[in-house]
This record gives sequence, C-alpha cells and structure tokens, in this order.
Amino acid sequence: MKILLKSSLLMLSFIMSQPKEQIEFQLNTISGVIFNAADSTPLMDLKVEILAGNNILKDSTFTDENGYYRMENVGFLWKPKMRFSLQNFQTKLYKLDPEKLDSLNDMLIGEVVFPVPDEEQIPELKRSTIKSRAEIFFIKHNVFYNLKDNQSAERIVIDTCIAIETDPGFILIKVNDIIYDVARCYVPQEGKYENLSYILKSLLTEPIFEKSGNPKFLPDRLLEPNVLFGSIIDFKTGEKIMGTEVHIPALRQRRISDEDGKFAFTIDKPGIYEILLDPLVNKPSKKMGKSYIIIKTNRGGWYKSNQYLLN
Repeated sequence: MKILLKSSLLMLSFIMSQPKEQIEFQLNTISGVIFNAADSTPLMDLKVEILAGNNILKDSTFTDENGYYRMENVGFLWKPKMRFSLQNFQTKLYKLDPEKLDSLNDMLIGEVVFPVPDEEQIPELKRSTIKSRAEIFFIKHNVFYNLKDNQSAERIVIDTCIAIETDPGFILIKVNDIIYDVARCYVPQEGKYENLSYILKSLLTEPIFEKSGNPKFLPDRLLEPNVLFGSIIDFKTGEKIMGTEVHIPALRQRRISDEDGKFAFTIDKPGIYEILLDPLVNKPSKKMGKSYIIIKTNRGGWYKSNQYLLN
C-alpha cells in the first residue's frame, strides 16, 4: 500500500512539473463534413466554432452546400472544444483530442447533429444571413486588411465589429467604430487574405467585387510581416510573468516579456519555429519550457501563442 501511494505521489509530482506545452497543443488546419442525423444529408450554413479555455472563441466558419467546413492557422489551444449550431438543430459540443492530430498538426472531424423535434422548433430568426456571414470573419484580436489604394493596405487589429445592412443585400462593416467598404476588406482565408465582397458575392444584390476592380487576394507586397505574439503566464495562478526571455533559435532573436507578460516577433518566411523560454535568474524554481509553431504564410499572418511556466 505504501509503495502504491509513493508511486502515485511520484506520478502526480511528475505531471505537475511538466511545462504547459504538454497540455496545450497546436492545431493548424481542421476540416470535415457535418450531416443531419435524421436523414444523413449534409447540412449547409451550420455554424462551426472552436472554443478554447473558458469558452473563448478562437475561430469560426460556416458549412457550404456540401456540409463541408475548413479553418486554417488556428494556432495553440488550451482545453479546446468545437461547437456546431444551426437553427432548429440541437447545439453540439465536441471536445478536441490532440491524439487526433496528424503529422502536420491537422485534424479531420466529421459529425452528425440532431434536429429539434417539430413541436419544439422556433420560427426562423429575423437576422440577415449576409450580416452573420460577414461578421464571422472578424473575430476579436484577429486582424484584417483594408485596401487603401493599389500601393498600400493597412493591417487592423479587431476589437469590435458589426455588419450594417443599409439596404437589402448591401452591407458596410463597422470595426472599432470605423466604417469600412466590404470591397476593400481582406480577411484571412486558407493562408491568404481574400476580398470580403468576393466571398459574399452570392448574397449581395449588386456585383460589388466585379465593379471594384480589386484583386481577389491581397498581394504579398501589401502585407506586413508575420507577427508571432503572446504572453508568459504562470500556469498555477494565471498571473502574467514579467522578465522572461523568449528565444526563437531559427531567427536568432530574443525578447523579454514586458510588465504585462507580453512578447512579439516578426517573421518574414514560412517554417517550423521552436520557442524557448528562460525564466528570471532570481526565480530558479521556474522551469524552462519550449514549444513549436508552424508559420504557413509568407507575410500577413497573425499568430498568437501564449506560453506557460510552472513553479
């Protein structure tokens, strides 16, 4: 009995001493098909969301006419779940298991969702489909690009967003209290930045994209360098840690986390990058940690990767 207790305590001690990276994992691309459980038909316009931690939204999209969805460059996740929702269908939560990752950190998840019984169904919501579709690309703390002219575009970090339907089939995007033309908005799509009016063209009453003459994808020359950013966090307390050295050997660059625990790097080419942590010298009980992140884009990417340390 004593031997068993001692072994259990040793195992618990070992688990608690592991860096956060043993629990958190990186997801690059996730895709799949969602079916109606009642008749096995694919479900179109079903909302697919990735939630991390305390139900923090990390990414989202809608299924197409074949029930297919795809999200790329999702990033590092902590206790992630997927949420599938559609009017008059039961909302479904699915816990993501890192064991389902393939060698490229991609994941294929297909699911079925059950319709709500007829007597419990509610009338269709009044909210415009075009507004919902537009807002799905503007997640808080992510970025989009506003094309200013043929020679320049500005990268904008999203804090708030609302789509405004001024007339049936015509919308404007209000981000951080500033109005933007959908024909000049470029949002992340499969490793590139795609024109929002092109994505929404089947829902718009006017051929806005065609009239604009703007490119379907924003050229790399107008994109800013990739940014890798995050915070150093105490795994037990959740407090931000100041003064930790963050090192990316492949870049030969080092950063020191600021008073809010934040750090950031610019990266100008794709690749697999190792992240090393070196805690404060006067806190030897802090353990070093490391993780990896895959940068898929030449420019324009926006990658968040919080790093955790244990006492």
